[in-house]
Amino acid sequence: MYVFWAVLGVLLIGIGLVDVFLTALNYDESGFIATRLCAFQWYCLRGTIRQLPQRWRQVVLCQVTGLNIALNITIWLSLIIVGYGLIYYGQMYGSNFQYDGSNMSAGLFSAMYFSAAQLATVGTSQINPETDMLRALSILETLTGVGLVTLILTFLLGVYQVVCSLRALSSNFVTATLDFDDPVASLGPYFSTGDLSCLDNHLRSIFESFWSYSDGLRQHHVAYYFQSGRPRFSLPYVVFMLGQWLAALRWGVPKGHPVSVQPLLAQLTFQFDQFAIYLQGQVRWTFSETPEVVCFEIFSVAYREGDATSDKWLGRFLQINQEMAQLAQLDLDDPLDAFQRYEQWLPFAHRAEQMMRAVSRDLDYRPPNPEVVGV
Repeated sequence: MYVFWAVLGVLLIGIGLVDVFLTALNYDESGFIATRLCAFQWYCLRGTIRQLPQRWRQVVLCQVTGLNIALNITIWLSLIIVGYGLIYYGQMYGSNFQYDGSNMSAGLFSAMYFSAAQLATVGTSQINPETDMLRALSILETLTGVGLVTLILTFLLGVYQVVCSLRALSSNFVTATLDFDDPVASLGPYFSTGDLSCLDNHLRSIFESFWSYSDGLRQHHVAYYFQSGRPRFSLPYVVFMLGQWLAALRWGVPKGHPVSVQPLLAQLTFQFDQFAIYLQGQVRWTFSETPEVVCFEIFSVAYREGDATSDKWLGRFLQINQEMAQLAQLDLDDPLDAFQRYEQWLPFAHRAEQMMRAVSRDLDYRPPNPEVVGV
């Protein structure tokens, strides 16, 4: 039995150290215990509180990230303490340990107590190892605790950095209005003076924040469940606004317009698509087929007469096209150019809406004005 407890203890220690190492330092957060339990904890919590009033449900959801971090730390500490404790327990025979104090003797609780004290680096005078091997093992556990604390702090700082990146990204779409922003209308300040240098700088800020957030989320996916309690400081809001901005700037103006050829737009669009693929793999929603493009004859009639018939996607494109024309002060008289832009816009817009809806459902996102963002 001594060998059994030692093997089991070493196995638990190895699992704990590998999991914290992969979670804290490895790209694409390949931890196999703590992160999966965090996802399970989130889905259980979400299902439990859905019947609560909006106010109280939001209060609970704001604690999700803290609960996930606490769960991670608890799992890692428990694996190390129990692992070393089982090794000590297997050695609690003969004169291997000396016990001081009342009710202190060999047993599983004493082994766990000694293990926890050694991991915390404080030790205990009530249980003393009497062999060199056990003394060395106790020192090794103390050093393991120091390394574990370092990895946990790295994990905490990483998650905090991802949340800060989301805050910076969200701030790029906030305007002075109190209600939810109209994505196309929020582009107005960048067209009012005709100087697109400000737009270029703003797109660069969005690109840097989005890259920092999406890349950080790959390493610390637990930050995906972050809830701020404020509709504008959330992942679904960012997905909605960024998708609408890219669609309007790339395909809402005629080809060759200075806005549509902004260098960062193509990079942002590619990054947005890659982020959608990543989230699809994590959230596991299914992309539905892209709606069929209407024929040019139907499009031409709707374009000239402003009648989108029953096709909602054609109606959305014509609305974006018209709003962008007003912002950029353009005369729209080329239905063929608009049709070509519509063909390119439709797959992106459909994919962006699917991602926004899937993430909103998964994060239980319920904005004050759901009709604005289409949730």
